[in-house]
Amino acid sequence: MKNALIDVPTLGVATAAAAQPLGTNIPIRVCLFALAMLVSLPVAAQEQATEQDLIGTPSPVQWSLGLAVISSPRPYVGASNTTTPIPMLELYYKKLYIQGVQAGYHLMETENFAFDVRARFVFAGFDPDSSPFLEGMTKRRSSIEGGLVFDWKPGSYKLSASGYTDLLGRSDGQQVGLDFSRTWMFDRSRWGLTPSIGVVWQSSDFVDYYVGVTPEEAGPGRPAFRGQSAINFRSSILGYYFLTRRIQLVGQLQVQRLDNEIFESPIVDKRRSVSGFVGVAYRFGG
Repeated sequence: MKNALIDVPTLGVATAAAAQPLGTNIPIRVCLFALAMLVSLPVAAQEQATEQDLIGTPSPVQWSLGLAVISSPRPYVGASNTTTPIPMLELYYKKLYIQGVQAGYHLMETENFAFDVRARFVFAGFDPDSSPFLEGMTKRRSSIEGGLVFDWKPGSYKLSASGYTDLLGRSDGQQVGLDFSRTWMFDRSRWGLTPSIGVVWQSSDFVDYYVGVTPEEAGPGRPAFRGQSAINFRSSILGYYFLTRRIQLVGQLQVQRLDNEIFESPIVDKRRSVSGFVGVAYRFGG
C-alpha cells in the first residue's frame, strides 16, 4: 500500500505533498489522485514570471480545463496498477482557489510568503473486493482533510509546510508535510521544470486505519497489525510547456518511499511507489 499513505502535492502548483493517495481500487479514486497531482503543477512557474507574455492581462477569474492520463500504483497486496483518463480543473478568484481535489483561501499573501487555510480530498483506502488477499476485511474509506499551509517562496525556490487533520472522522488522523522545490523556466517562461523533495509524517491513527489489521480481520497469512506513526519520503519532477498562449501541456513523475511502520503491514507489499500523469489544459481568462 505504498501509495496509499502518500501525501499528495497540489496541482495547479505542483506540490505534491499535498494529498498523495493510497492505492485505490476504483477508477474514481484514481481520477481524484490525478487531479491532486495536477493541483501542484505549473503554479510555481506561473507565479514567477512573464505570464503576461503568454496569457495577457489577468482577469478577476482565472481558470483552466483539460484532460490527463494518470498511471497510479495500487500498493495493496494483490492489487494491480491502473491507467485512467481524468478531467483537469483549476479555478482562481481573488483569495479563493480550487485546484483539482483541493480548495483554499489565502489568509495572508505577499511576494515571498503565503499562509492558507485549505481542505483536500485524501486518496486512501481500499475495497476488499479489489484483491482476494483483502477479502474479509472492512472497507477503508477516503476522506477529507482540513488544515493550514505555509509557503516561503524566495525567487525560484519554494519551501512548503502543511498540517492537516481528518474532518470526517474516518481515521481521526493527522498528516504534517514539508517540501522543498526549485523551478527552472526557459524561453520566457514558455516551458519549465520543477523538481522537489519532501517528507510527510502520518499519525498512528492515520496509519492504523489504512494499513492496520484488526484481530477480527486476521487470518492465514494476514496476522493482526496495529499501525504506528510513520515518516515517508518522496521526490518528484513536474513540467509544463505552452503550445500556445492558452494551451498547455503538463506532466509529473513522483516516487515515494514508505516507512517501515507501513511496509511491515501484512497488506502492503511494496516499499516504493511510482506514479505519474500527462495532460493538456486550456487556460481561460485574461
